[in-house]
Order: sequence, then C-alpha cells, then structure tokens
Amino acid sequence: MAIQAKEINKIWRIKALGPLSILELRAIHATKKPISRLFKGENFPSTDALKLAFEKEALSLNAAGYNVYFVMNPIRQDFESGSVKDNDIEYRDLLLIDIDKVGHKGESSTDRELDAARLMSEQITDYLKSEGWDKPIRMMSGNGYHLYYVLNELPNDEVNKNLVEGALQELANKFNNDIVAVDTVVFNASRITKVPGTIARKGSNTAERPHRMAVVI
Repeated sequence: MAIQAKEINKIWRIKALGPLSILELRAIHATKKPISRLFKGENFPSTDALKLAFEKEALSLNAAGYNVYFVMNPIRQDFESGSVKDNDIEYRDLLLIDIDKVGHKGESSTDRELDAARLMSEQITDYLKSEGWDKPIRMMSGNGYHLYYVLNELPNDEVNKNLVEGALQELANKFNNDIVAVDTVVFNASRITKVPGTIARKGSNTAERPHRMAVVI
C-alpha cells in the first residue's frame, strides 16, 4: 500500500489542477455497480487537500476490488453533479494514445503482450518526435501503455473531436499489429483514464496474466 501511495501522487504529472478544479473519480467493478465521486476544489482549503482526498478515495476503492479512473480533461467549473459528459468539458488539454493487447479483452495482459505494447509506445513516440511533437508523459497502465500529449487548451468542439479521432486512426493504421493496437475510440472529450498507483484487475490474477499496478514512467 505504501508503494501505491507513493505512485498515485504521480497522477498530478498528468492531471493539471487549480484551486477551483473539479475532479471525477470513476470506479468500475466486474460484479458491482460503477461508482462516481466528485471532488470540487471550492470545497477544500487547498489544492493539496483536494489531491489528498482524491488519492485516499482512489486507493480505498481500488483495495475494495474496483478499477479506478479519472476524467482527464478539465471539467467546467459550473458542473453540478452526476457523471461528466462531453459537453461538461471546458477544453482539451490532453491527447491519450492507449496501446493495448488485441483480444482477451476481459483478461490481463501476458508479459509478451505488455512488452509488445511498450515497444509500440516507443515507436510511436519516436515517430511523433520526428514530426515535431513534444515528449509525452508515459504510463504502463497495467495491461498496456499510455502516452499523454499535452495540448494547448484545444476548444471542446466537433472540429477537434474529429482531429483527435483522425490522429488515433492514422497511428492505428501505421502501427497496429497482431499482438497490440492503438485504441481508436478514446477520442471523446470526457474520456476516463487509469489512475496510476492502482491495480488493474481484469479477469483472474494468474501467473500468465497477472494483475499489475499502473505506473508513470
């Protein structure tokens, strides 16, 4: 648990926060109803207090068997309650490239599949660097690899939705193979993504397909 508590703090390398930020934590369980928790900066004495409350709840739900995610793009400050939808996003400040195994969707990855995802993440990083992109934030998600590219507050509109969708499709066409692939459906503005420091639980925890902790690299 101490290792997880240290690792979860790295979420703030991915997620930018201000004193009035709103966070949504989404917890998903194989056999229970999903849980949504909102954390509003205005209800906390400091941004650090907001972070600590979020981290504590994320680790608690993960320990109870939930897979834990957060809404990665900034939520509108006038958002009241419920689960965040696309029109509740203020703007896009992150592009997620999610590389995961092909098939076995309800199970964890093998070491071979995970290594293939790592290799593809490096290939995509090198390719985008050659195209003038900055270095991404990298995370081993437990079953694959995530690349987070910081955006310049792109408007949350149909034009940029199509732009992100097209970029993911182009990368998939260029890099997908029989073992791992770029997820082309993570283009929505209210996309949730894995909380680092939490255990990714898919299927049974076996020697071949173990549950692993998501870590920022």
